[in-house]
Amino acid sequence: MSKLIVTEKPNVAERIANSIGNAERKRRGGIAYYVVGDVIVAPAVGHIYTLMEKEKGLWKYPVFDIEWVPSYKASKSSAFTRKYLDNIKHLSRNCDEFINACDYDIEGEVIGYNVIKHACGVDPTSSKVSRMKYSSLTSKSITEAYRGLEKINRGMVDAGLTRHVLDWYWGINLSRALTLAIRRARGYTTLSIGRVQGPALKFLALRDRKINAFKPEPYWELVMVLLKNKIKFTALHEQDRFTDEKKALEAKKKCGVKALVKKISRRKTKKKPPHPFDLTTLQTEAYRVFKISPKDTLQIAQELYTSAFISYPRTSSQQLPSDIDYAEIIKKLSSMKEYKEETKLLLSMKKLKPKNGKKKDPAHPAIHPTGEIPKNLGGGNGKIFDLICRRFFASFGDDAVRGSLKVEFDNNGELFLSKGSTTVEPGWQTLYGRYTRFKEEELPNLEKGEVLDVVDLLLEGKETQPPKRYTPSSIIREMEKKNLGTKATRSQIIDILFRRGYLKGKSIEVTPLGLSVVDTMDKYCPNVLSEKLTRKFESEMEKIRSDELDKDVVLEEGRDAIKEITDEFKNSEAVIGAELAKSFRSASQGETLGECLECDGGLVLRKSKYGGFFVGCSNYPKCTFKISIPKGRVRRTGKCSVCGYAVLTLTSSKKPFSFCINPKCKSKKRG
Repeated sequence: MSKLIVTEKPNVAERIANSIGNAERKRRGGIAYYVVGDVIVAPAVGHIYTLMEKEKGLWKYPVFDIEWVPSYKASKSSAFTRKYLDNIKHLSRNCDEFINACDYDIEGEVIGYNVIKHACGVDPTSSKVSRMKYSSLTSKSITEAYRGLEKINRGMVDAGLTRHVLDWYWGINLSRALTLAIRRARGYTTLSIGRVQGPALKFLALRDRKINAFKPEPYWELVMVLLKNKIKFTALHEQDRFTDEKKALEAKKKCGVKALVKKISRRKTKKKPPHPFDLTTLQTEAYRVFKISPKDTLQIAQELYTSAFISYPRTSSQQLPSDIDYAEIIKKLSSMKEYKEETKLLLSMKKLKPKNGKKKDPAHPAIHPTGEIPKNLGGGNGKIFDLICRRFFASFGDDAVRGSLKVEFDNNGELFLSKGSTTVEPGWQTLYGRYTRFKEEELPNLEKGEVLDVVDLLLEGKETQPPKRYTPSSIIREMEKKNLGTKATRSQIIDILFRRGYLKGKSIEVTPLGLSVVDTMDKYCPNVLSEKLTRKFESEMEKIRSDELDKDVVLEEGRDAIKEITDEFKNSEAVIGAELAKSFRSASQGETLGECLECDGGLVLRKSKYGGFFVGCSNYPKCTFKISIPKGRVRRTGKCSVCGYAVLTLTSSKKPFSFCINPKCKSKKRG
């Protein structure tokens, strides 16, 4: 009999097989697997099982009767998973031992659990089943994990299964409720909302409301331009902001062409090294220095991990444990010419001790390079790898020392301040290199009592600014603070909100449709958007993970919450649908194509419930004027030179052609 090792991805299967012995590569049904003596290593490809409603039929809600099924049965887009599932089923027939070697996190635990239970037909809690636990895919880590097999983490399994079920309850039932409501109001579209999507969308909408409601207030700054040794620099009036222009002008009039250095204050401050990366700080730092989105950063980090270049990225830990051989990793990286100086400095230190952060993760350490040397890493992969390496180096560095200088000037009794800041001792900044965010703001050498020439006095009128919009980076941090979603899902949730048309722009703005969903749900079903309710379930899933709470209790609470929400929804379904449909039509209309030929409305391009397009009136349903359009992709391409109505271009199986939408256009009359 044989032993079957199940991995999460094909390239991980190959790496594990080659690490535990002399692997023989085989293929079945187009899928590669590996044999090492009596051990078979076979890959899954992510989630090859998913949740689906037991009874298919007409849409209804609420629905709770669900089951785990092969992913290819639930979605056409998952058809590629069937070959992997069939391969595992076939290989498992002659095996009597099973090892879950998927990523050691909640998702990996669920993937392996479902494969072993449903595909292999084995109870994952039995003595036949073991768990490989590793934080990097180096041969050393894999070998150690294989020699020290553990039992499955039942708490992680139950927490993961519970999360999937709760997310299904929320996502399917509430999305069905929204979609059915808007379709019954003749808004032919599909809307979605989820357990975390709703609260995330709400606090984004609240920020939008604050920005839109913000009323700027004027203020004035009085800036003095000084000159010493041909160096110009500025000083700001001690008032900072004048809210009264008259007083600002009076202060300016009092000033002369000379200023006295009245007081000089100097101080030094120590800046401790940055802590090692957890996923959130990696995503925010990558966005700051490279403008790489959090979603793309996670994808790149995952690729670096499966190539064994870095440790597991989906971690919330900011700590590097002492059992990691830091010196060995640094020695290996010293072979890379770009790190020659940094590694030489680190290896000369008497003791390598990282500046750990506060955040911990019971499963994995902070993200760090493994010492495996990549070849020809380019683009985003090269940038993220370099950032991780330099952050790792910097965490071992000495404190940096910054010197700050504050100078007070007297100009005929009006006081002005000028500030400078420079690096006195670079410390860890040398190791972090170009990613260091401190700016050098030098002032010329000044002495108390000296008098300087005033080159200019500038009275600058400004306005107070509204709150900043969230960026793809800051929204991830905010979700973490609010305990919404997980480290691995937050960027995905924001991406879904963009794809649903609820958000737009790099400086994130909520669309009219997104605002309408928030306003309507807040009015009729506020629990759909409740941060408190979402945090409650997040907290309870952590308790499931630590064996403090039974998953069945949490699932029952989830069903009760959905029943309460959907009951509220059904009581107001008609008005909810009408409000959402109105917003959807408004959002999808954009600029009108011309005036309606039967009323005072505007003509807009609409999508029918059958998937095609037509031109209709913005006053629908009061006005039912309609212009049919042949099937195909339609886009606005210009304006008719004869009547001024829009010109559309239709792309179908035949040659594209353009036409004026106005059936009464003189260009269409013969003779």
